Amino acid sequence: MTRRALVLSGGGAKGSFQIGAMEELILNRGLDFEILCGVSVGALNASFLAQAPFDSVHPEISLQNLKETFTALRRLWLEEIEGNESVYIRKPGNEVGIVLGADSIYDPKPLKKLLQRYLKPNRLAKSKRILKIQYVSLETGALKTANNKSPRILDYVLASGTMPYYFPPVKIGKEHLVDGGIRDITPLGQAFQAGAEAIYVIYASPFEVERQEFGESWSGMKSNAFTYLGRAVELMVNEIYRTDVEGAKRLNTLKENWEKIKGCLPQNHSRKRIEKELKKVRFAPIVEIKPKKYIIRDALDFSPKNLMENYEYGKKVAASLRRSLP
Repeated sequence: MTRRALVLSGGGAKGSFQIGAMEELILNRGLDFEILCGVSVGALNASFLAQAPFDSVHPEISLQNLKETFTALRRLWLEEIEGNESVYIRKPGNEVGIVLGADSIYDPKPLKKLLQRYLKPNRLAKSKRILKIQYVSLETGALKTANNKSPRILDYVLASGTMPYYFPPVKIGKEHLVDGGIRDITPLGQAFQAGAEAIYVIYASPFEVERQEFGESWSGMKSNAFTYLGRAVELMVNEIYRTDVEGAKRLNTLKENWEKIKGCLPQNHSRKRIEKELKKVRFAPIVEIKPKKYIIRDALDFSPKNLMENYEYGKKVAASLRRSLP
């Protein structure tokens, strides 16, 4: 079996696009994924799928397990999320509470309940799939990785999707953990390190940044600090997107062409050092599935109508790539 990796980016409610795209890959194309990597909402989707038992000896059984688990994940997104209140609730005072010392404007208690209900650490630990999700420590600024054998995997999944200001940090020991998307919105590096032979990346947002105006809206509401913060986060995510994927592509190009050119280079310390480092890297073709437009602009907009529309759009985009998918 080809060791396929599925890499899922962050994006909050925009992660519903990934559900549509995965339906094409898993249900329609019949692709199995041994390696699952994610950040933020991608960490939630990847962790859910990683519960499906993997069987390299009986690939048809392994794929069927993944299909059944994906179907349950799709049902969660499209049937059980009935609005923002299914994921988070507003804290009293909202933005005013921040001024008075609150650690966030929203409480993710509903999301915690969903994780406890559907994400089972025992299933993850025994599935034989490789799960890699990332989060950041506020104390050190380090980007850290949890896997399916991590004893507090539920906390790490929650932390991976915890954007500061909007949600309170997840405290484990003396550390305060937050969204891995602050440092790495698309964890391609984890897929390479896990030994992937083919990598499928599903983004939740377009690469192109649409123009946004900040005047009065139709309702007469003026832009405020909350509006500006949302736009700043959107721009930051877009820049990290580009950095991640371009770096992975350059690494692939270097690995693919090194054998062709190394004979032209003199034997010296630099060449040996390059060879040593490249031996750690496996060439893996990268298939990218990304939206070209925004269906959901606000990552915290979990309205069922928009989730369904974004899911359908994900199916459409992935299906349009059918001929080019290996």
